[in-house]
This record gives sequence, C-alpha cells and structure tokens, in this order.
Amino acid sequence: MFPAPPNRRPKKRHRTLLSRILFWMIVPLFIMWSIGIVITYFISQNIANAPYDRTLASHLKLLRHEVEQQRLHPGLVLSESANTILKGDDPQAATIWQILDANGRIVAGDAAIPTPENWAYDIDQVRYRNGRIDGKSIRIAYEWGGRDRNGVGFLTVVAEPGEERATLQQEILTGMLTPQLIILPLATMLAGLGLTQGLEPLSLLQEHMRKRKPSDLSPIRDDLAPAEIVPLIAAMNNVLHRLEASIESQRRFVANAAHQLKTPLAGIRTQCELALREKDPTKMTASLEQLQTGSQRATRLVNQLLALARAENLDHANAYASAAFDLNELAETCTLDWVDKAIECGIDLGFDPAETPLPIFGSRIMINELLNNLIENALLYTQAGGRVTVRAEARDEQVLLHVVDSGPGIPEDLQARVFDRFFRVLGNQAEGSGLGLAIVKEIADHHLAGIEFLPPETFDGSPAGTHICIAFPRDNVRRADT
Repeated sequence: MFPAPPNRRPKKRHRTLLSRILFWMIVPLFIMWSIGIVITYFISQNIANAPYDRTLASHLKLLRHEVEQQRLHPGLVLSESANTILKGDDPQAATIWQILDANGRIVAGDAAIPTPENWAYDIDQVRYRNGRIDGKSIRIAYEWGGRDRNGVGFLTVVAEPGEERATLQQEILTGMLTPQLIILPLATMLAGLGLTQGLEPLSLLQEHMRKRKPSDLSPIRDDLAPAEIVPLIAAMNNVLHRLEASIESQRRFVANAAHQLKTPLAGIRTQCELALREKDPTKMTASLEQLQTGSQRATRLVNQLLALARAENLDHANAYASAAFDLNELAETCTLDWVDKAIECGIDLGFDPAETPLPIFGSRIMINELLNNLIENALLYTQAGGRVTVRAEARDEQVLLHVVDSGPGIPEDLQARVFDRFFRVLGNQAEGSGLGLAIVKEIADHHLAGIEFLPPETFDGSPAGTHICIAFPRDNVRRADT
C-alpha cells in the first residue's frame, strides 16, 4: 500500500484590493437602490392617486349637491347630467355611489360598496380609503355633513375601480426605474473600469518589485505613484534601508572576524605545533601557557565582535524598554562586578552614586554592555596603583554617566578616532582589540546619548588620565512613549 499523502492545509486565498473596493461600493449601492425602489413605489402611488382622487372628490361634491336638493324619503332620483358625469365615457370605470343615514343604513345607491369602518362625524371632511368588490380593488371617498330639504343628515359615498390608477402607477414606476436599471450596471462597469485604471500604479509597482534583483536594495521611486501609496512606498524604503544596514553589518562582522581572528588563530596553531614538538616539560608548559593566553584573547575578541554586532543591529524603536530602570543602580552593580579584576591589577576602583535614583528608558542589557566596556577599557589602560572612578549624576535635562581613570590619557587630536573599529593609540603597550569604545559609540547612538571627553581630573596633584562622559537625555522617556 502506498503511504497516505501528507495532510496539507489549503493555501489561503487573499481577496484583491479591487474586489474589496467593489464589494464596499456595490453592496451599499444595491441596498440604497432597494430602499429607493420602495420609496419610488410610494411616491408613484401618491402621484397616481392625486388626479384620480381630485376627480373622485368632485364626483362626491356633485352627488352631495344632488341629494341636498331632494328629500331622502321616499327616494332619490339623480338628474340626467349627474348620471352622465358619474358614468363617464367608460362604463367599466363608472363611479358608483351610496347614501347612508346617520345610523349607517343605506338610503340609496349601490349596496355592494363596503361601508366605511369607524367613520367620524367630521363635517365637510373628505376621507379616502381602499376597498374591494368582487375581488377587485376600488377607491372610496366619503364625506359627512350633507342635509336634505328636510334637514336630515346623510353620509355621501362614491367609489371607482382601481385599475386605471394601478396602470398609471405602473407606468410611473416603469418610467422612473427603467433609467436606474440601465444606469446601475453601467455605473458599476464604469466604477470597475475606473478603479482598475486607478489601481494601475499598484500593478506597475508590483511588476517593478518582481523585476528587481535580490541584491538590489535601492529605494523605490515614488515620483509616479499616487499620493495615497507614497506612505506605503516610504515604509517599504525604510524596510529596505534597515535590511541593507543589517546586511552591511553582517558583512562587516564577517570581514572583521576573518581579519581579526586570523592572527590569534595562527598564533594558537603555532603554539600547538611547538608544544607537540617540544620534549622539555618546561618549554612545553610555556607553550601551553602561551596557548591559553592566545585562546583567551581570541575568546575576548569574539565576544567583543558579537557585542559590536548586537549594538549595530539594535533598532532605535527597540532600544527603549517598556519601563524605566535606574541607571544609578545599574552603574553600581556593574562597578561591583569589576572589583575583583581591579584588585588583581592593583587599581583602586570606586563608584560615586547619585543622591536620587536616575531613571532612564533603554535596553538594560545594552547599557550594561556599554558600562562593562568603559570600565574594562579604563582598567586596561590604567597602571597598577592608579584609580578608576565611575560616577552617575543628574544635570538639567540630562542623566550623566562618568568614567574617569588615571591612565596615560588620549591625545586631543585622536579623541575622535578612538571610536573607530580596531583603532589603537600608538605607543600603548596595553593589550586590546580596539573594539571597546566602538561598541560604546554604537550603543550610545542608539539611545540618543552623547559622548564627550572632559578635561582630566587631578590625581596626586596633577591632571592625568581620561574622563569620558555619556549624556542620556531625560526626554527619552517622552520619546519612548511616543
């Protein structure tokens, strides 16, 4: 038996933008058109009833006038002219009539006409209602207030068939709806054509993106794009810019790693070969010690390269945490972590805390990396018996972080270059890779912090050493919220 095919979920089909727009255009338009048909029906009904109701009202007045000239009892006889007017030209559309007394009893006329229900004794008020005789619709008009020659009150009722009214209403509906039935599909077709032409720039943009090479990260042109999609193109260009920066960062990392690891790895290999050839245990031990030192340098270099790569890829939006942390507490904790190393090197490492907490928004991990590199750099270039001081304070609209050492210092003309990768001041015997301050610069830039070399402080009666100040803006709390 063959194995059952894997259960693959069907690929989700996405609706096109054109179909979405047409849907939200046609559906509301169809609903409004349906409502318009209902409104048109009642309007046409009123238009069709108006002339016929006026004629029916005139017949009602004529009949009332005829009855008022006679006595209800013993009987009514209409004049020849009144009969002619009520019958009209078409016997099928003749007006039938009925006279009722105050108690609703038929005095004269056609008994088939339905008696008005709950008719009121409103004098000289013509009322209309619809009814049916033998399954056919009729229009009824009635009026109370007439009195015969004896002063007896009566109700006058006239009615006529509703076929002609229905025919007129149908003609009005046809005349009003026929243009709509022609215009609606035509408008839908024109709307679809207009939207297709309007969305043509999106199709051109899609075709342009398909033709781009995978390595082409240049910005997308927006000179021919409609104003509505310019923000979309700007967002795409921003993504392309960040992607290009990320790829360039990876390239630099690979190039730096390949270049900088070549020497320590070659030294480690050389020491391994020497240790394998040596028979003298003393020389073998010396080679192994050199091997250990080289591996430590390589490990430190790799860690700094990774830290630099993380700092370069730190996004401005991700540089802020969801809550502030105390820079004063972080600086104190980080300084305590280096006390053992300082004692081992014979250096006096101290921390001057601020009087109050110093909350800032940022990546606690990366700020900790910045502090570690500053303190390590100060310890590395300070001789035994020297001092390194870490200080945190608030001043105006800034939170300041100071790292001061009593080392040889950095010449003023080289202070701007020490933040370059792998740059080291000539004549300095301290071991280092030249990445520490480059990492500090990257992290500070992503946190909108400034770096400044301040005048060296006085040690043993004379100014000496390096004084680096990192200034974090206090309004980075507001920037993080926005």
